[in-house]
Amino acid sequence: MGVLHISSQKPKIWKSKKIIILAATILILIVAILILYPSLFHIGTRINNNSTQTIPYKTYAANGITFKYPADWKPISDLHSPSRWGYPPDPIVAFYDPSGNHTESNISTYFYIKQLNFKSLDEQLSRYRHDIAEIGQIEVSERNITVNGMRAVELIKTWHADGIQYQALTVHIEALPGSKYYRIGCVTPLSKYNETLPKFKLVIDSFKLLQ
Repeated sequence: MGVLHISSQKPKIWKSKKIIILAATILILIVAILILYPSLFHIGTRINNNSTQTIPYKTYAANGITFKYPADWKPISDLHSPSRWGYPPDPIVAFYDPSGNHTESNISTYFYIKQLNFKSLDEQLSRYRHDIAEIGQIEVSERNITVNGMRAVELIKTWHADGIQYQALTVHIEALPGSKYYRIGCVTPLSKYNETLPKFKLVIDSFKLLQ
């Protein structure tokens, strides 16, 4: 009986080993997939982080253009402020972030839109690169994009002022080739750039000409 009892347990032991081996194999495969393809498990989070749909907004529609902007941002009344947006012309519209008790006299985060008189996007960019170099600002990156079907170039720059490092996302838009060009300038301290970027994107991605 003792021999028969030992013999009857062997299939059970082998079955248990097979289950353990199978479970270990599945676990190894899961770990390998996580290591090799981590983005597969973060798509939802990335989409949520980049989305501007959760930002409360208002719509601006005047001066031949329309765009969305954060609902709690305030218009800048003094549009003649070269220290904020560089060489002429003055912008046609500008808004700032009032959070942190900021007022128009001590703005740190804002955006502006200029309508520019150039014959081509290349001419616009060449002039802009010259202007920012002349005042000691540094170009960080540049890439071609489109804004609602309009050809555009995104140029990011940085500089120091009053002990603070600022970074600006500027978008140069060819609205009507050869006749109508715009620049959207979005400025904030570098320390706040990532958290403010979705709000800047709200403005840029919704920018259109009024029909």
